[in-house]
Amino acid sequence: MKNILNYLYKNITTLCVWGMMIGLTGCNSGEVLESADNPIVEGYLVADHPITLHIKKEIPYSDQSISTEEPLDGLDVTITGGGNTYHLKNNGDGYYSDSTVSLKVGVSYTMNFTYNGKVVTATTSIPSKPTNFASDQTSIYLTQVDLSSGGMPTPGMGGGETRVNLSWTNANSDYYFVVVENIETDPEAVIILPSTTTVSADARRFRNQPVQGTESSINPNQFQYFGQHHIILMHVNPDYAALYKSAGTTSQNISTPPTSITNGFGIFTGVNADTLDFEVKKR
Repeated sequence: MKNILNYLYKNITTLCVWGMMIGLTGCNSGEVLESADNPIVEGYLVADHPITLHIKKEIPYSDQSISTEEPLDGLDVTITGGGNTYHLKNNGDGYYSDSTVSLKVGVSYTMNFTYNGKVVTATTSIPSKPTNFASDQTSIYLTQVDLSSGGMPTPGMGGGETRVNLSWTNANSDYYFVVVENIETDPEAVIILPSTTTVSADARRFRNQPVQGTESSINPNQFQYFGQHHIILMHVNPDYAALYKSAGTTSQNISTPPTSITNGFGIFTGVNADTLDFEVKKR
């Protein structure tokens, strides 16, 4: 499940940062509000894995300035759960961890540290692993399109015709979302772009929004690379779903990003997941 943690910290981090920008910007004018120098916490607890947190300083933002991230080091961060208290090691660049811990489903975990004379705290638990996660297909065929000499990609260029339908059990209407990641070392692109075009590494991953149902589907033309993929179903808590939804809003209708952290911003939440193998083949 290491790739799941990598995805969370490399991609979902942007939801936290984006939300902080909204929270520090005037709702209508774009005027920067007075910074309270609050910490931003990013913590995703995954079953049977050690603890890792990322803690940064609040990010001022306006149309006239560029946002920056300032990691917070030197804090005494503890996690309490299951009758134990873990003192996290500061690894630099705002990261704190304890590699000896193996987190468990159903245990309540509380984070605690003091910053600027205030106690920053939050409590969460890890949801259960998804059950009966299945796909109606294990592979699809796409046609490679060569635009290296010019031209613009258009929807449906790869010729994918059949959606990939996913299903799982969800008796309590919990939140789930799907992440798809190409796992090839040097993947071959479905649409070959000009050599001058810069393609982000994030193009190897895409996700669907959180849902409370029992199914989701993938448009085959969302796949940008051939080869082996992981389709990951993540079982998340409502606080993550709320943060995800806030990232799709604008500064006209939100002034403070949702958070369950006392005297801070960000997210401290539990995550569990199951993974299916999937292949995109060249037609």
